[in-house]
Amino acid sequence: MSDNPMTDAFDAAEEEKSTEDDVDATDGFDADQYLEALNSDGAPKEKTVGIAVTTEMHAFYHELQNADEVEVNPAQSVRDHLEKLAHRHPEVFEKAMRKLEIEREF
Repeated sequence: MSDNPMTDAFDAAEEEKSTEDDVDATDGFDADQYLEALNSDGAPKEKTVGIAVTTEMHAFYHELQNADEVEVNPAQSVRDHLEKLAHRHPEVFEKAMRKLEIEREF
């Protein structure tokens, strides 16, 4: 059991579905539309992802952000890495997008 009842409900439903019959794993779900919006330049960046870092990493992050001689956007680098992980772990990505669809319905 997790701390999130919604996650528990999704996991239980997924287990139940897998024992019912051999239905196509994708079930007609089109994850590609979500992959395209995942890291697009035109999509609004209205949510934040917080991660804990050491004081040293925090200082380095801000210095990277402010350094004129370094052409890197640390935030975009994190977004790019998350997009790569979505492609590397399609089942987890699809599960997240299915949950997002359900949340948007309510």
